Amino acid sequence: MINLRLLACLWAWLFVGMPQAYADQTEEIRALKAQVQMLMQKIEALEQRQLQQEEAARKQQAVAAPPSAIPAAPSQMAENTGNPSVSVIATLTGDAVRGGLTPAGSKLRRNSFLPLSEAEFVFGAEVDAHARLDITVTAANGGMAVEEGYLTARLPEGFNLRAGRKFIPLGRANGTHPHALVYADTPNGLINLFGAEKFIGDGLLLDRPLYIGDSSQQFLLGVFQNGNDVAFDPTGNSHTTVMGQWTGLWDLDDLTTLEVGATYINGGNGSGRTHIAGAHTVIKRTNFDRSGWSVEGEWNRALASRSLLPKTRTDGAYVLAEYDLDRQWRGFGRFDYSHISNLPAEQAYSAGIGWKLSEFQHITLQYKHTAHALPQMAGWLGLQAGQHADELLFRWVAAIGPHGAHRY
Repeated sequence: MINLRLLACLWAWLFVGMPQAYADQTEEIRALKAQVQMLMQKIEALEQRQLQQEEAARKQQAVAAPPSAIPAAPSQMAENTGNPSVSVIATLTGDAVRGGLTPAGSKLRRNSFLPLSEAEFVFGAEVDAHARLDITVTAANGGMAVEEGYLTARLPEGFNLRAGRKFIPLGRANGTHPHALVYADTPNGLINLFGAEKFIGDGLLLDRPLYIGDSSQQFLLGVFQNGNDVAFDPTGNSHTTVMGQWTGLWDLDDLTTLEVGATYINGGNGSGRTHIAGAHTVIKRTNFDRSGWSVEGEWNRALASRSLLPKTRTDGAYVLAEYDLDRQWRGFGRFDYSHISNLPAEQAYSAGIGWKLSEFQHITLQYKHTAHALPQMAGWLGLQAGQHADELLFRWVAAIGPHGAHRY
């Protein structure tokens, strides 16, 4: 028999005690929520008070400290002013040369096993918010010299003025440091135009980039002294030279660019004047994985008129094709063409591969055949003019320290 008293107590708890217990728990939860909210308000108040105290302390220090002790706002000059970036770039180039007759009448045969052909010491820093100084000192053949040293001033309206000693930006190859080129030699056309050394000037170069739609246009004017003894004065005396240049760069699509440029140079050569006209073009495609290809061409012509001597015309040109397999491996081929008035044209064929171990180290292996070498190229090779030569070049470039990005 069911206990009626127990059943009555159970019904009384369900209808009276249980709601009361639930009400007590709800009240406790509300009390806990109120306490948490009070704690959060106290924490926010303490944080706000601490921030105000820190701000007041900073203001007090700024007033008490001398102006030189106040940290400057971040700017372009804060990169390394007073502590210039220094890098050292070593180029080791070995070659094996076989060819025709030397001036002594014997067959050309020469080997060199990875000598340190050149070391570059590069110093660069922002002078202040308006200018930058870059100096490159080279060590080669037991001597040292300032290869480049110029100040870049950022002028109003987007103008840039470079003052000092600099590679003349003629076409693509002459204005680029040799270690940054994909090939291990100098194009034959430039050697026949200017000799084995770079075409360098001391003076002023003023340029102004313009951005029109998807294109970049740059106009450059320059006046400088140059002592080149091949294209200008055979005695090596310096003469005033002027130049003008235009370069345009267009995006053909997201991965492909087209560059076209033209240059004109006019300078004294001792007893007359030398005029140089040149043009170059580059089409380049680079994929997101760094694979891609490029085709580059350059042509320059020098016309020299001297008193009591006939006018001479020298043409130097090359076409370069490059294929990048990935970030590290690339292959290239180059055709060089040179011609001087009344002499047979010189032609050269090159092919090579490059291995980029990292941003600071790369290796190049190149083969080149030169036919009907003109006087300047023959002298560089150690041949009689008109002879041929085969070269196998091995270049190893290593750099330490920071260095700027190479030309696109």
